[in-house]
Amino acid sequence: YLAADPDREGEAIAWHLAHALGLDGEGKCRLEFHEITREAVRAALADPRRVDMFRVNAQQARRVLDRLVGYKLSPLLWRKVRPGLSAGRVQSVAVRLVCDREDEINSFVAQEYWTVETQLETGEGRRFAARLVQVGEEKPSLATEEQAQAVVRELEGAKFVVSSVKERERRRNAAPPFITSSLQQEASRKLGFSVRKTMFVAQQLYEGLDIGDGKR
Repeated sequence: YLAADPDREGEAIAWHLAHALGLDGEGKCRLEFHEITREAVRAALADPRRVDMFRVNAQQARRVLDRLVGYKLSPLLWRKVRPGLSAGRVQSVAVRLVCDREDEINSFVAQEYWTVETQLETGEGRRFAARLVQVGEEKPSLATEEQAQAVVRELEGAKFVVSSVKERERRRNAAPPFITSSLQQEASRKLGFSVRKTMFVAQQLYEGLDIGDGKR
């Protein structure tokens, strides 16, 4: 019986082993279980199956793509980033996305724009900020300080009236639980922690910290 991991790579390993050991490729020699417990192993033994050639072929295609893409991209990463990095199907796409984004950033042309705001007051004395969004049916062009000042001069001494009030409910979902990558990102963004420090603190929290009264 062959009980490699229940994924494409495990299926390919089982297929190679079947050939190396001279097993019947069409025989039911493949076991699949997702936990190493007595019940799971016995259930797999009671219901063996054939090697899944769809998974095997998927793994073979994956290896070919690694060789076509990764073997050519990895040396570039060694020269441009640091030695020892590897690139494959996923990493090559990620590098392309990063490069495309970098090109967009470099080609971005900054444009000046201005906003016009005023402080209004309700009959009850509550103050609130109001921003100009359109003049008549058109959105004003405020690309320079002169254009913004011209709009301000037109509004000086004007009488402001609230014509309508729209209320709507917004629902915000709680952020998902941290995974390793998101934990490292938030720790770097909010606390300036390095990856090493983040994982060290996380391990301390997992093991428990002495808080001074003998409890952990």
